[in-house]
Amino acid sequence: MSEAASVRDFISDPVEYFDWSATRMWSMPQADRESMQLAGLKIRFGQLRDGVGYLQKLADRQGIDEINSVNAVIPLLFEHTVYKSYPSSLLEKSRFSMINGWLGKLTTVSLKNVDVSHCDSIDSWIETMDRETDLCIHHSSGTSGTVSLFPKSKQELSAFGKLYPLRFQRFRDPRPADPQPKAHVVSPSFRSGSSAHFRINEQYFQRIAHGDETFMHTAFPGAMSADILYLAGRLRAAKARGDLDRLEIAPNLLARLHEFETDQASRAADMQTFLDHITSSLAGQRVFMACAPTYLWPLAQKGLAEGRSGVFAPTSVVSTGGGAKGMVLPDDWKVKVMEFAGVDHLPMNYAMTEMNANNLLCENNKYHVAPWIIPFVLDPDTSEPLPRTGTATGRFAFYDLLPDTHWGGFISGDEVTISWDRECGCGRSGPYLNGTIGRFSDSRGGDDKISCAASAEAHEEAMDFLSEIQAAATA
Repeated sequence: MSEAASVRDFISDPVEYFDWSATRMWSMPQADRESMQLAGLKIRFGQLRDGVGYLQKLADRQGIDEINSVNAVIPLLFEHTVYKSYPSSLLEKSRFSMINGWLGKLTTVSLKNVDVSHCDSIDSWIETMDRETDLCIHHSSGTSGTVSLFPKSKQELSAFGKLYPLRFQRFRDPRPADPQPKAHVVSPSFRSGSSAHFRINEQYFQRIAHGDETFMHTAFPGAMSADILYLAGRLRAAKARGDLDRLEIAPNLLARLHEFETDQASRAADMQTFLDHITSSLAGQRVFMACAPTYLWPLAQKGLAEGRSGVFAPTSVVSTGGGAKGMVLPDDWKVKVMEFAGVDHLPMNYAMTEMNANNLLCENNKYHVAPWIIPFVLDPDTSEPLPRTGTATGRFAFYDLLPDTHWGGFISGDEVTISWDRECGCGRSGPYLNGTIGRFSDSRGGDDKISCAASAEAHEEAMDFLSEIQAAATA
C-alpha cells in the first residue's frame, strides 16, 4: 500500500486502519502519529478549503492556501458559536429553507434542492433531512436557549460507531478473534432522538446489538423530541432574563410541551419497570451501557437501594462521560456504579458532539487523545498556541481528521492541562490530558468570549458571511 493510501485509510476509517485492535490504536509511535496527522491535515484542507463556504471565506481573508505544519491550521479553527450563529427567529418561525441556506455554508453536502417547505417543527425538518440528504444532523440540548446544529454525515457517524465494540477490549490484550461481540445494549433513557446522546444509539444497535431489536433495552421506547428540548431551553433562558411572560410559543409546540410534561409524571414508574427488567431478564448477561452520569448514577443508586448488585456479567462494558450537568455526585459514585453492575472498571470518556473520538481515561487518571485527533492548547486570552512540548494548561482545541464533508477544526470552551512528551505509566502512546477538565465559562462568571487576536477581522468577516440570511429572516 502506498503512503498516500495508508494516510487516507487512517483518516477515513481509523478502526479498520488499526485492524480493530485497541492495543494497536493506543500504541501508535509518536513519530508515526505526527507524520500521519500532518499528511491527513493536508488532505482534508485540500478537500474542504473551497467546498465549505465558511472555511473558504476564512481562508481567503487570511490568504491561507496550504497547510505545511499543524499549527498553521489554528487561524482556521472554528469557534464554538459558529454552529448556532443562525438567527433564532428561524427556528421559532419554522423557516427551515433559510436554515438550510445557513447550514449549506458549513458542509460540502448540497442542500439546494431539498424541499423543507412542509416542515413545521425541528423534528419534522430533521426527519426530512435524514431521508433526503447524506447528513445526520446532531443538535445540542439547547440549555442556553439556543440550539447548535452540527452537520455530520452518515458515513462519518458509521466510521465513528466502529469505536464502540473496541470498548470490550483491554489495552495490551491481543486483538480478539471476534472484535465485534454481540451484547445487550442497556440505556436508561430514550431509544432515539437527534441529539448526539441519542444519535449514537443507532450505532449501538448496529455495532453492539448486531441489528437485533431484542438486544436493545431502553427505559423509554420513543424518541426525545428536538422541539421539546429547544422549547425547554427557551423557557429556562426567558425565566433567567425575567421576560417569561413575553415569550411567544406556537400553539402546536405548546401542546407538545404539555404532552411531554404529562409523560414526565409516569417516568418514575417507567424507570422502576426498566430497572426490574434489566436486573431480572439480563442478570448475568454481557451488556453494553454507555451513558452520562446523570442517567447512570440514579439507576445504580436506585438498584443498590433495592439490594441489587453484581447484576451483569463481569465481561460487560459500563462506561460514562460528559460531566454531571449540575448533579452533585458522591465521591464514591464510580465504585457504587461498578458494584451495581458487577464490573471491575468504569471507562471514562472525554468527548463532545464536534469530535469523532473516544478519549478514554486510563488507570492513572489521564485522558489519552485518539491518534486521528490533533490536539492544541491555546492561550485563553489570545488564542495563540502554547508550545507542543512539556506540559501546558489552556483552552483545548483540536482538528478531527475523520470528517470529509465538514471542517474538523474546533475551539472548545474547556480548560485542560496536556502533557505532550511525558510517558504515562499506563503504556499508551501520545499526548494526554489530566483527568480534571474545567469550563472557562465557570471560572469567568459565565463569560467565555474566545479571542482570536491574530485573525479577529477574518473571523468576524466569515461570521458575517455565514449570517447573511439575517436580513432576509427579519424581512
